[in-house]
Amino acid sequence: MTSYRRKQRIEKILRYVVLAIVTFITLFPLVIVLSSSFKNESELFDFPFKFIPAKPITDNFTRLKENFPLYIWNSVKLTFVIVIVQLFTAATGAYVFTKLHWKGRDFIFGLYIASMMIPMQAVMIPQFLIIRSINLYDTHMSLVLLGAFTAFGTFLIKQFFMSIPDTYCEAARIDGAKEWTIFSTLMLPMSKAVLVTQIIFSFRYFWNDFFTPLIYITTPQLKTLPLGMTDFVREQYVYWGPQMAAALISIVPVLVIFLFGQKYFVQGVASSGIKG
Repeated sequence: MTSYRRKQRIEKILRYVVLAIVTFITLFPLVIVLSSSFKNESELFDFPFKFIPAKPITDNFTRLKENFPLYIWNSVKLTFVIVIVQLFTAATGAYVFTKLHWKGRDFIFGLYIASMMIPMQAVMIPQFLIIRSINLYDTHMSLVLLGAFTAFGTFLIKQFFMSIPDTYCEAARIDGAKEWTIFSTLMLPMSKAVLVTQIIFSFRYFWNDFFTPLIYITTPQLKTLPLGMTDFVREQYVYWGPQMAAALISIVPVLVIFLFGQKYFVQGVASSGIKG
């Protein structure tokens, strides 16, 4: 074996070792959640930690039957609506900023993107006052309104639209097509990868969002799944077993969405020029 081949083999082995370590670090918390979901409260804190419960139980999942089906439905309903609305606003905004030429377009887009630099804490109180003044406090509509627009999603889709030659749109306009027809029948079908990417980003964020519902939702029947997990937090005690069971349930939809869309996700991120 030549020194060059030996070097290549060593590099390949090191690459797999690094990937194995990163995979272990990434999956370790998920394994802890899975294992803890089937343990009783006393076994959760055994040392050393046992990945396989001595006596697996399902009581932690049974305790979720009372309110959690409603919490899950609220999360499914809200996440679905917000993702659809946000995808529509992001895609149409990206089209307007990319394929239409109008005065001040680049300046307004710069301001729109600059809004990502503003911390949420800086606008939290003004948003709360606006939502309360229009009588949407403690309603699901408040969460939909707050999540309807995304500067990042607009930027992501715009980057992809820029890779589509303007000649397609110009040819369609010459044939008499309206802008909505060009957008819906020409641009969107060619942008499936980036649209799925945006769906995955939005779904993951709003499905796991805890802070926004915490501020705007007070009625127990309107709680989302992340907010409902606080039902097991008491002043003097935390019921970790049911919390781990609820966390495991909350992980499943995100994994399913990503597994079905991972091919488009990789294509969308690569074609949009997002790296890091």
